[in-house]
Amino acid sequence: MKKGFTLIELLAVIVILAIIALIATPIILNIIEDSKKQSIISSANLYIDGLVKQIATKNLTNEFNPSSCTISNGNVTCDNTSLDYEVNGKKPDSGTVTFNNGVISGYTLCMSDYKVVKSGNNVTTTQDSNCNAITYTAYTLGELLQYDPVNNSACTTGETCYKWRVITVGDTISNNNITLQMDHNLVNTTLWISKADYNDDTNYGTQGNNNKGPITALKALESATSSWDDSLKLNYTYDTSLAILNYGTLSCTNGTCTIGGNTITTNLKARIITGEEVGIITVAAGAEDGTRAYNWTLADGYYYFSHTGKVLGTNINGTGSTELSWLVENTWANANSGSTSNTYDEINEGYWTLSPYGTLATTAWRVCREGNLQGDRVDLNYNGVRPVITIPKSVLE
Repeated sequence: MKKGFTLIELLAVIVILAIIALIATPIILNIIEDSKKQSIISSANLYIDGLVKQIATKNLTNEFNPSSCTISNGNVTCDNTSLDYEVNGKKPDSGTVTFNNGVISGYTLCMSDYKVVKSGNNVTTTQDSNCNAITYTAYTLGELLQYDPVNNSACTTGETCYKWRVITVGDTISNNNITLQMDHNLVNTTLWISKADYNDDTNYGTQGNNNKGPITALKALESATSSWDDSLKLNYTYDTSLAILNYGTLSCTNGTCTIGGNTITTNLKARIITGEEVGIITVAAGAEDGTRAYNWTLADGYYYFSHTGKVLGTNINGTGSTELSWLVENTWANANSGSTSNTYDEINEGYWTLSPYGTLATTAWRVCREGNLQGDRVDLNYNGVRPVITIPKSVLE
């Protein structure tokens, strides 16, 4: 008769196996983790080597020594220049690479759930579930970009390949969207609001009235942008209730915009800049009197932003510049504008904002050819409109 194992012996075997498993499992997991890290580091090194070769190749035909490169969704941008860099195998989801005299001084790459960091001669990798968060190109205020709103794409040539200026203040790599203003008037000249659109001859008066908003200007913009991609249909809210004189709230949903509950447009695909935005942009570019700039709606007057005049009410005596000539480019500019643009339009004296003027019901704020923010009568038609759009950065990259 064969004798089997006793219960105690079986329990002893199980305990021994558990102890072995307890000891072996971390070791095996560590080996697997180390293998993953080494694989990630190898992939990072291959990617960086390829990037260096790509930059060197570009430098052969065009002097190109970037100070840094940003990686977003696998796309590479070096000093605001996009690289057509394709690589076989694993590539970073996002990251940054810095250079010193053409030599890589460091990088941070996010590959899957790992962060690979090179600092000096040391390369380290750590697991980081947040590392693969998408980063985007950071654009500078006033930067010139090209974008086709009809085809909703970046462009270099073509009839609808327009030039735009970045008006987002303080853009960072975490911002998904960017706000742009066209570098010229899409609508050449228009009233802010006409007597016909006001639809009340008595209250419109002899010089117009701003208390119903820029209906005519927005209708003109709607017509001019009708062929643009439908994804651009405007979703936007602008409240003028803090102004001394105001028309309430402009509210736009999928291109249908209302003012005071009355429908103004049904297919609007862009808006126009606000006076507050002009003030904020000017302060960001170096204006000295930030308090007055941010409270411009509480005062009347002329707020200059060219280096030859005053910066939102502050004299700078010719010792500085806010570098905002791009705000008045492609207008009928004169010597007071400080504009560096070589293209002037002898018709356009400026362009309208969405904002009613301080204490005059007949007036709205405009960006003037002379390089300032000033009021102009709403019934005059020598100002145009410049479209403002907010789009995902991925469209541009």
